[in-house]
Order: sequence, then C-alpha cells, then structure tokens
Amino acid sequence: MTDINMSKINKLLKEKKYSEIIVEIKTFSTEKNRSSVLHNLLGVCHASRKGRTEDDVKGALDNFEKAFYKDNLGETSLESLCNHIKLCAEMGRKESSLVSNFMISEKMYIEAEKKFSDNQKYLAHGIDLYKYLLKHKERILVIEKILKLKKLDKLIGSIYITSQMYLSDWKQINFSEFQKKFTNLFNNFDAKKLINLKPDKKKIKVGFLSPDFNKSHSISYFIINLIKDLKKTKFETVALSLLKINQHDETTENFKEFFDHWINLGDKLDQEIVNTIQNSKIDILIDLAGLWSANRANIFNTRMCPLQINWLGFNNASGFKEIDFLLADAQTVRDEEMDYVTKIYKLPEIWNAHCGFEHKRVFNELPIKKNGYFTFGSLNNFMKINDEVINTWIKILKKVKRSKLILKSSLFICEDVLRKKFQNEGLTDSLEILKKVRRNDFLSHINIYDKIDVCLDTFPFNGVTTTFEALWKNVPVITKTGYNFNSRCGESILKNANIENFVAIDLDDYVEKAVFYSKNINELEKVRKQLFDGILKTPLFDTKKFSKNFCDALDDMHKQAIDNYR
Repeated sequence: MTDINMSKINKLLKEKKYSEIIVEIKTFSTEKNRSSVLHNLLGVCHASRKGRTEDDVKGALDNFEKAFYKDNLGETSLESLCNHIKLCAEMGRKESSLVSNFMISEKMYIEAEKKFSDNQKYLAHGIDLYKYLLKHKERILVIEKILKLKKLDKLIGSIYITSQMYLSDWKQINFSEFQKKFTNLFNNFDAKKLINLKPDKKKIKVGFLSPDFNKSHSISYFIINLIKDLKKTKFETVALSLLKINQHDETTENFKEFFDHWINLGDKLDQEIVNTIQNSKIDILIDLAGLWSANRANIFNTRMCPLQINWLGFNNASGFKEIDFLLADAQTVRDEEMDYVTKIYKLPEIWNAHCGFEHKRVFNELPIKKNGYFTFGSLNNFMKINDEVINTWIKILKKVKRSKLILKSSLFICEDVLRKKFQNEGLTDSLEILKKVRRNDFLSHINIYDKIDVCLDTFPFNGVTTTFEALWKNVPVITKTGYNFNSRCGESILKNANIENFVAIDLDDYVEKAVFYSKNINELEKVRKQLFDGILKTPLFDTKKFSKNFCDALDDMHKQAIDNYR
C-alpha cells in the first residue's frame, strides 16, 4: 500500500481512466498486501472501463469478494458487497450466465447481516439480491425491515405491493388496506376543472397510457386488434407513450400507424404529462401498467379526464382514488369484489382477448408418442415461481415416472437456484431450462410448445400471455383457482377455452390432474384436438367480439362517470 500514489489514483479516477488505475494498482501492490480498499477499487475499475469483457466482470466480482472478506465487516465490506450485488443484477439484465454469482453475493449478505442488519443501504441491495434468487419471502422481509427504519415512500411501496403478488400470503383485503396508506403519499397535480361534459359526443377520445409500446412486451397481442377495431367506432384512439425515443422499435412504428394520434411522454415530467393529457382533451384515460415501476403512477391521484380506468397490465387495482374502474370479468373477480379500492367493471366473457399469431397453425402430436416419456412445461417468467410452485412440480415429477419438466423465462435470473432444488430431490435429469430466444426469433419460442404434452401454470401469479400461447398451440394448461384477480387469470382463460377440467381447486387436485393426464393419453389427445379445432372460435381469440364488448363497456362507464359530475 505504501508504494501506491493515491493522489495519482484519485486524479485518474476523476478522469475515468480506469485501465490506467488497474495497471497502477497491480504494478505497485501484490495480491497479498493489497488492501480491501484497493481490491474494491480494482473491482470498480474492471466493471467500469470501456470495452469491458467477461474477464473484466469476473475480475470485478472476484475483487469485490476479496475486499469484503479482507475488511472484516468494515465499511469497505459493505461497499464491496453492494458493488457485487449491483454487478450481478446488471449481468441478469444483460442475460449473462455470470448472474449465477448471486450465490456468492448471498453468502456475503448473510454474513454481513450481523453487522449491517439495520443499515438501509445493506437492506436496499437485498431487494435485488433476493429478486434474482427467487426468494420472495426473504425479499419481502427485507422490505419490511426497511419500512421499520424509514417512512413509506413511493418506490418501496410499489415494490412491496408487487412482491406480494408472487406469494399467497396477502388476500385482496390486505392489498386494499396497504394501498389506502400507500396512495396517501401521492400529491394531486395541477389540473383544470372538467366542464361542459357531454355523454353523447360524436367522437370520444380514448387515451392508452403505457411504457410498453414496443417489442419487449406482450401487450401488443392484446390491444393491437382492439385499436384497429376502434377506428370504425365513435372512439378516437390516442397512444400516450411513456417510452423514451431511443426505446422505439419496429413494433412501436407499427403501433403509430394504428392509433389515430401518437404522443411521446417519456421525457416529460409528471406535471407536463397531466397538462398534455388535458390539453389533448382526452375523455377516457386507460392505464395499461398499474404499479409496475416504469409507469407514471403518480399522475393517477389527479382527476385529468372524465373517466379513468385500470386495465390489462397489472391485474389488480392500483388503488388511486381518481381511478373510476378496474376492468375484469366474472371469473377473475368474485366474492371479494368489495375488497378492491376501485370499482369493478366486469366485461361479459373475458377481460382481454389475444390477436393470435401470423404463423400457420399445425396440429402438434403428443410428444410422449415419439419420446416415450411425458413432458410438462412452463414458459412463465421465473419470478412467478415460488417455493410452493416448485414443491408441487417436484411432487408431480416424482409421481409420473420418467417425466420431464421444461422451463423457460422472459426474465434472466440465477437459474442455479432452481436447478439445486430439483437436484436435492434426485431430479437433476428431469429438469431442462431453456435459454431465452432472440426477440426477432419468435417462431423458435412458440415452437417450444411442440415439445410439451401439458403445461403447468404458476400460482398465485398465473401466466397470461404464456397460457394464450399454449392454447393457440393446442397444449392444455393446468392452473389452480385463486382468491383475487391476479390469481384467477388462469381460471378465466381456461373456462373461456372450454377446458374447465384443467382448473384445480387446490394443490392436491393440481397434482392429481397432472398425474391423470400423464396416464390417460387418449383423453389428453382428445382435449388437444378440441383446442386445435375450436380455440380460435372462443372468446380468447375472438377479438372482434371482444372489441364490441369493450366499446359497449366504455360507453356505459363514460355515461356513469359523467353522471357522477352532474
């Protein structure tokens, strides 16, 4: 350490000359005498330098780990631990296998708890750590510790609510009770008073607010035909895009053609967004994202338009007092209707409809016929997989001899966590985790269903897009009934697909159904043939009928909203 010229190092750091700092530290110190501070700095420089390679990332993670242990739970230990977690999370976002280093992060994190258990920086990094390790309960416990140390804020509140959606610990009443406290944090923005409201306007402007008008999100399959159909009605469509301009892609450009108007809001402040919406004279404002982080939830505590609606992206009420309705259906919201902060409007059959795919449908025979073993599958986002789901799937694999489970996710997480759970049960060869396909190679994704005999849904956070995909490919899905909108999506989809027998009433029933269809291939084949012949005629893919129901609902809600102002 004595040979290191720290003033020179600090100067290079200000100039962001990371490669020169690496040379300087490695030249004038050895692994043995290098301090924890220098190890941490080396890690930062490897992670930050231009043209960073995979070896740089490995070197950075290694140095952060060395810094952690050399400092013996001092401040540098905390700093290097946080850096290790941040870099692992970045690897997850970049879909690198180096995200598996989260297993090392967790060891350090658990050790650091005895010193930093009440440290907000330490706890904040635990949120990302446990997200990528699929440890939902631990993540929620970290958030609750943060809430004991500081006042509830908008970011932590959003993360807390969305984290609860992955477990069955909260019923709908718990969501609404927390949302009432949470939405008190939001101020009203300046908004012009609504005047001269007319229920019988010749043209009614409908604004769709979303951060997801691009290829990275499945929303396009559920709204693109609706937007086209609305052109032939009295409704005039306005895309209120929260994307940054550099996030636009070919899907964005397609959307621009279908909407009557397109407004870019990604670079605007919340007050500017409120002003723009009001100046655009939007009559009906539809929030497509709810409390997910990229949305501007802030603005929905403000009355901007006569009618303000939650729909599609969140599958629960966002809880804001100025949202008039949550769009649902008779299957997704039932006895607990009064437990939603927002009034429920139930569409006649299903709360959404899918436009299908351009690819030709071909009847795919049961894979078991050529494989000789039964294949289950789930292509749901891995965040939806909790311990209860894993344990249930393990039970199924143990009961169905020579069976296999294929998993694939749109989110890149620490897959070693999943593998380890199956390995511990002697099911190493029964699990296959497929890598994500490139966004422009959708056909490879959809054809994965050709390898699957029956799909297994996640719970309580059901699949939606993936269930539509499976049924389009005539692969049935086993789901479990739930207790609120988010946990009943699978049930609504399957009942509208006319395969109600695949809806389990509890965990035992879920396992029994999986075992039954694995042993009754003829019955399964009949269902697959039924899906192939009839699924496109069901409410799931009848977008014309859905568009009519949607328009009727908008008309009814708009009249109700205007009556409320009289």
